[in-house]
Amino acid sequence: MMVYSTLLKTCVLAASVWLTACASSPQAIQLSPKFSEPSARIGNNSPVHVRVSDQRQNKVLGSRGGTYRETSVVTIANDLSLAVEKPLAKHMAAMGYDTDSLRADTADLHVIFESLVYNHPKEDGVGYDMDMLAVVNVVASRGNERYEGRYRVKRKQKFFNAPSESHNAELVNGLVVEVLNSMFEDPKLVGFLRKN
Repeated sequence: MMVYSTLLKTCVLAASVWLTACASSPQAIQLSPKFSEPSARIGNNSPVHVRVSDQRQNKVLGSRGGTYRETSVVTIANDLSLAVEKPLAKHMAAMGYDTDSLRADTADLHVIFESLVYNHPKEDGVGYDMDMLAVVNVVASRGNERYEGRYRVKRKQKFFNAPSESHNAELVNGLVVEVLNSMFEDPKLVGFLRKN
């Protein structure tokens, strides 16, 4: 009887360890995008007011996978709009834009996050895949003039093991920086913002 009880406890313990290994806990990562020093001051001291809005329909970035993928979700711990707006304005100031202007001809740059995805797909292959997607819509306006753009970054990255929480945060912040930098590769947007 004692042997049976010990065997049962061992089986239960092994099952618990196996389930824990298959499960991934949810993560709420801190959004804190860091831009590299700009290579050129393209702003020409043009006055720009920067605004950022989070209009994502789904506030969950995705799942880390595992047995209970529906609960092992990745979310953002802080407010996306506030986390992005200040660093973006600072980066644009370093690019030569006057982001503190009170002039009447100041352009309004409204950056709208439409989608932000960081997800381990259901279909498991060799290694550990993460699907990444960032989509922003931009509305730039000055008086009766208006320019709209849409910028998208999508990629799949493969890892040997599941990324840690700090690595997840690094990857998501890098994705945000990448999609925002893609705005400044649009000559029409840059041209609109530089009008004086």
